Amino acid sequence: MAIRLHVTLDKTTTPWALDVNQSGNANHVSRSPNAQDIVWQLTGNAATGSFVAMSDPNPGFGWIGTAPPSGVFGTPAVSTNGNELTISDTNNSPSTTGNFTYVLRANVGGTVYSTISTLPIETTTNPVIVNK
Repeated sequence: MAIRLHVTLDKTTTPWALDVNQSGNANHVSRSPNAQDIVWQLTGNAATGSFVAMSDPNPGFGWIGTAPPSGVFGTPAVSTNGNELTISDTNNSPSTTGNFTYVLRANVGGTVYSTISTLPIETTTNPVIVNK
């Protein structure tokens, strides 16, 4: 079963930004011998939007800071209707554990918004995948 993370538009920030709901440690990926899919879905006030195509110069998904080791994550893919972005996570050994910070970009109502990401991680708005 895929790990599903809901993405909405946070209108309390200036400028507005995408917000990934990581409550309840929804972004934590337990070790498994099999790859697990992580799916980000635009919901709520961002539901009519679409993730930026991966072929775009500023794609809908990217790593912030140090990229994870090769082979841990697959190639991100945007769904046909654009409101979901999926990546596979092969967290199958101690060498695949860690915190991996990323950025998402989506077009909502004709404007491209992104998540807020800073390094070092100083705020709770940083979207991160935690392989444990």
